Amino acid sequence: MEKTSKTDSSGLVAEIGAEQSDDNRLVKLIQSGKVDLFAVIIEKYQGKLFAYLYRLIGNREEAEDLLQNVFIKAFENMQSYDAERKFSSWIYRIAHNEAVNFIKRKSLKRFISWEDITSTKDKLTSNKAEDGADDLWLRKEAIDEVDEAINKLPIKYKQVLILRYYSEKSYEEISEILQKPVNTVGTLINRAKKKMAEEMEKLNGRNNPTD
Repeated sequence: MEKTSKTDSSGLVAEIGAEQSDDNRLVKLIQSGKVDLFAVIIEKYQGKLFAYLYRLIGNREEAEDLLQNVFIKAFENMQSYDAERKFSSWIYRIAHNEAVNFIKRKSLKRFISWEDITSTKDKLTSNKAEDGADDLWLRKEAIDEVDEAINKLPIKYKQVLILRYYSEKSYEEISEILQKPVNTVGTLINRAKKKMAEEMEKLNGRNNPTD
């Protein structure tokens, strides 16, 4: 399989036509033997999945290697995939398993700053040209604090926050990705936000000590 960065599927997208470019129809075409169209899957999901893996792993090269594994496993299991299900949840599930297994193997405890991830929009910054240096510095400090706080969370809380607020997945999609009931997902998100608030409070106390 080619490296994802070299994949150019624009011609393939045009070939299958806009009316057939949704995931499930595309998967059915691949399952029927048009395996070259898997390049369209790579083109569509490589940025999103890389961002998800990078946030969890904290190393660009290792995230790229895991991303290759994700696409290889997705391709190898394409024939067994039920095209009536939501494809994005299925492939995110593969990415989730790859990341969790990697973390278990490496026992990683350190994660990289989210502001360095350029493939997805940053919820805490704006790109307005008129912003002054002072405003940019204040936002950078805020990002650093959020990054430091989120990195202290257990992986089960970190991953639901990433899926919900950065990958913008619904509770139902997160449920399918993590293989947990929807109400459990809601509980995890609520607990994660509470833990996040506690860590932010600790950081604020550390950065603004009373006399």
